[in-house]
This record gives sequence, structure tokens and C-alpha cells, in this order.
Amino acid sequence: MASHDEADRALRRLSEESDRMADALVAMDSHAGHQLLRNATLTGVTKRRWDEASAAMTVLWEQFNLHRRMVEHAKELMDRRDLGALGALLTDPVVELNAQQLPIDQRSLTGPAVVTERVTLTELVERMKASYKAITEVLAAADTAWTATVDVIDPLETEVRSASTLAASLGVEDPGLARIAAELARTRQLALTDPLAVDTAQAPDRLAADLADVRARLARLASAKDTFDDRMARIEALLGEVEGAYGETQVAYATVMQKIASPGLPQPTDLAGPLRARLTELPELWRAGQWRELASGLEGLERDVTSALAEARTQLRTVTGLLDRRLELRGRLEAYRAKANRLGHAEDLGLAELHRIAHGVLYATPCDLPAATRAVNRYQQALQDKRSAAS
Repeated sequence: MASHDEADRALRRLSEESDRMADALVAMDSHAGHQLLRNATLTGVTKRRWDEASAAMTVLWEQFNLHRRMVEHAKELMDRRDLGALGALLTDPVVELNAQQLPIDQRSLTGPAVVTERVTLTELVERMKASYKAITEVLAAADTAWTATVDVIDPLETEVRSASTLAASLGVEDPGLARIAAELARTRQLALTDPLAVDTAQAPDRLAADLADVRARLARLASAKDTFDDRMARIEALLGEVEGAYGETQVAYATVMQKIASPGLPQPTDLAGPLRARLTELPELWRAGQWRELASGLEGLERDVTSALAEARTQLRTVTGLLDRRLELRGRLEAYRAKANRLGHAEDLGLAELHRIAHGVLYATPCDLPAATRAVNRYQQALQDKRSAAS
């Protein structure tokens, strides 16, 4: 038989444990997951798990009431100093559980109407701990699943509303937007009725990507509408550059055809004319609010004008390149003649003749560039040969 002090300490521990149970059960009862599951119309896997957890919760409360009564009885025995009875209560299987107080998995649909089991207080507490753990896992899982879903779909729904407002301001409908909104609504409803079945790892990412595509399409239309004047001005400026390059090319082409023999150049192409015709069609699209057609028209024209400018500049470089080549050959010939004079070959008749031939070809109109190139190279090589012989 335990001493009075030992029994007092054991009773104090039992009472403190009962108080902790009370705090834990109150926290369980007010858990956000409990509020969610208790008030929702559940389906699927969540309904099955909540049915089990709810039944276990009822049993747990009944077991707690039984435990509390046993604690109060133990206090009475302590007050009467009936240490023998107190020791038996603390250690013997004196707790009788009826069918409603047994765990649900220990009951039978066709079993006896009255089922009882006797356990010790310690065994009762261990059963209550296991039941509490299983119940709170369901509550926490539901709350976590709901919170995770809301954290994902709330921002997406905000974006959908923003995109819908933008679409309305443009007077357009995007079927992708309606589909995304409907799927988000279904996901929210599922999160309410069967949160444990919601897969927050994949669907929201896909919806976010789809929504980004929708917003990009709408932003494209909004840009066509709101930046129309600026973009038209930029296209106009680029067309001006294309036309300027074409004009320079025409002048250079005429000069080349006059001064370069057999240049092999195609006639310069007017790239700006067809593009300017397309430019005049865009204001009507803007006035009619045909934003999709306007966006496509602007983007296509911007792309084609940029390409045309690059091509016009290439044409100009190709044409002026022949004139530049002639100037380069003239400069090289005079540079080598100056070098020949510095080396003391000013009176060399052979070099003088080669220079005269090269000069004649280079300054003839029209100039035969291949022949001029060969003549300058012969003069350069002859000078090099003389330097080698002298050394």
C-alpha cells in the first residue's frame, strides 16, 4: 500500500493530467479544422475521414468525462484517507467502458447489445492520447488543405477579376478566361466539401500558366488600343528611314551605273510603298474597336518595317560599296606610289608604266573594278619585288 505522501503525489499528477486533457480537448473543439468540417456539407474522402473522426471525438469526450469522474472519486478517497481503495483505483482495471465508450473499431454491428471492458486509468489515458492524435491529424489535414487551396486560388481569382475587367473595357470575350474562372470555382467548392481530395500541387500551377497567357493576350490588345498613336508614330518614323535609305540608294545606283562598268546590281526595290499602304488601314481598325485585328496589324507592320529598314540599308551598302571600293583602290595606288618615291624608285620606268596603267583603269568612266584591282595588285607586287631584290 502506498504511503500517504506517495498517494498524494500520484493524485496530484492525475489531477494535473486531467486539467491538461481539458485544455487539449477545448483546443481541439475550437480548432479551425473542426469548425470547417463540422459546418460543411462534406463528400468523398473527407466525409469518410470526418465521419470516423467525429465518432472518435464523441467517444473521446465521453472517456474524458469518465476520467474526470474517476479523478473526483480519487480525491474523495484521499479525503477519507482510504489509501487502499485509492491505490486500487490508481493501479487496478477499475475503469469500465461501455459500448459507447469503446473505440469504434472495437464495436460490432451484429455483436452483443452491451459490450464492456475494464481498463486501468493509465490504459484509458493511453487510448485517449491515441484517439486525440488521430482526430487532430484529420482536423489539421483538413485545415492545411483548405488554407493551402485558398492561398493559391484567392490570388488567381483576383487576377481573373482584373482580367475580366480589362476584357470588358476592351469589349472582348476570352473563352480561356471563362474556363479558368469556372475551374477555380470548382476547386474552391471542392476545397469546401472535400478538402483532403484537392491536389494543390498541379492544377493551380496549370491555371496560373493559362491565366498568364490570357492576360498576355489582353495586354496585347490593350497596348494596341492605348499606345496606338505612339506606335503609329514609330512606324511612320521607321518608314521615313526606309524611304530615306531608298532615295540614297537610287542616287548611288545612278552614280554606279554611270561610273562602274558592269556592276551587276539589281534595280533598287521600293520597300516603303506597300508598307505605307498597310499603315493607312490601321486607323480605321482603331476607330472600329477591332483590337485583335489592330494588334495583329500593328505587330506585323512593326516587324515588317523593321525588316524593310534593314534590307534598305543592306541595299544601300551594296550599291555604295562599289563606289567605296573604287575610292579604296585609288587611295591604295597613291599610297604605294608615295612609298615607291620614298624608296628611291621615282624614276623607275617599269613602276611608272604599271602606275600609269592602274591609274588609267581606276579613273576611266566607267571603271572596270576587277581590272583596276588586278592593275593595283601588279603595281604593289612589283614594288615589293624591288624591295626584296634590294635587300
